[in-house]
Amino acid sequence: MEVPLDDAASAGSRAALGGYYDRLAQWTASAHRFGYGGGHEHLTVHRALADPRAGGRATVTRLHDILLGALPAPPSGHVLDAGCGLGGTMLDLAGRSPARFTGLTLSEHQAAVGRAAAAKAGFADRIVIEVRSYDSPPQGPFDLAIAIESLAHSPHPDSSIGAIAARLAPGGTLAIVDDMPELPSRGTRDLELFQAGWRVPALAGAAEIKAMLALRGLAIVTDLDLTEELRPRPLSRIAALETLNRALRRVAPSAGLRELLDSYRGGLALERLYRTALMRYRLIIAAKLR
Repeated sequence: MEVPLDDAASAGSRAALGGYYDRLAQWTASAHRFGYGGGHEHLTVHRALADPRAGGRATVTRLHDILLGALPAPPSGHVLDAGCGLGGTMLDLAGRSPARFTGLTLSEHQAAVGRAAAAKAGFADRIVIEVRSYDSPPQGPFDLAIAIESLAHSPHPDSSIGAIAARLAPGGTLAIVDDMPELPSRGTRDLELFQAGWRVPALAGAAEIKAMLALRGLAIVTDLDLTEELRPRPLSRIAALETLNRALRRVAPSAGLRELLDSYRGGLALERLYRTALMRYRLIIAAKLR
């Protein structure tokens, strides 16, 4: 049974998260000139993975190749991108499949950028972006739903998975890609910094996500651990950047800039979690039983 999350507290939380995404997207658009926000040109900020097509260099688009190779069938029919961001994944997959896409984001800015990019690429008739929560997705039905680094931001991941699964057609597929903590990470300072900086209220581990999927009548068809393909910075470099981050935060002239610095510090904490084997980056694909 789908559990709606439309109470006033949840609505306020979604609005705050939407504003956070707006500011972060604007920061990414400008900061890439200084070496940050590496996925800007592809309208995606997925984790960068070692890419054999780039000579082993890590790219943010490598995940799309892995996803397409892992799906039981190529994308077709109607695809839901739950937490589509700037729309980069839909744009890439639309160029490699005949599917039509509906993307959901809480950010008006992200939606505007994504719609403009879809129109420029000639996909305006196949890509629709709505500003709404994936806890209340469109009716569908959807043949495939993808949630890339987005369910981590749900305060109630079980309910979010239930809401998305309810919109899948019989035999439809749900693909989840996310940072999934190992049990020993619970209670660590790095996990706290990551969750606070990146607005991650209830981060589920792989076993928890699999249990949530099973409860909703979805059977696991693929479970890939992509952690070894990540390229986090050395611990010494992470420490040096944290020192710089703290210094900049002390002199930051606005709350908005301090929020962005907290987000960046959360990213550094995430890199250290990967370096210390306390976090895994996984792709889990499940099929809805007929």
